[in-house]
Order: sequence, then structure tokens, then C-alpha cells
Amino acid sequence: MPYKKETIKLGGEKISIKKGALRSMLGVPEGRDISMSLLNKIMGLDVGESFRNPYKKKEQKVTKLLKSRVSLGRTLKRMKK
Repeated sequence: MPYKKETIKLGGEKISIKKGALRSMLGVPEGRDISMSLLNKIMGLDVGESFRNPYKKKEQKVTKLLKSRVSLGRTLKRMKK
């Protein structure tokens, strides 16, 4: 699935992100929020470890790309408040 690129300003710098990429990786349906507890749980794991994904209802491995997207997602979610 080709993602729509979006440019956002974060901390004075412009960065380009793929909109919906984290949602797609985690299998979260459109219209539902990704829980902060799931994002925190993933950040606490090392690359290569597995976690139970409540949206896909199965085990999923943590990759470097997933961790970087989760990190950005947590930052943006905190800024949103």
C-alpha cells in the first residue's frame, strides 16, 4: 500500500512522514486510536522480541522500523494533548 507522505514541523525542523504507516503495521482499524499503553509496551522491548498485538490478535515481532515509528507516534501523541 503506497502511503501518503506528509511534512510536519517538529521542534523547529521539518520532517517527512508516511501517514498511516504505524497504524498499518499494527493493524489498527481506521477511526480507532492507538493506545499509549501499547506504544509504551513496544518501546520497552528490544528489537527481535515479540509482543501480543491486541489488534491483530497474534504475536508480532519488534523491528527497528516499528520502534522508530512508535517513538515518533508517542512524541506526536504527547504533543497533541
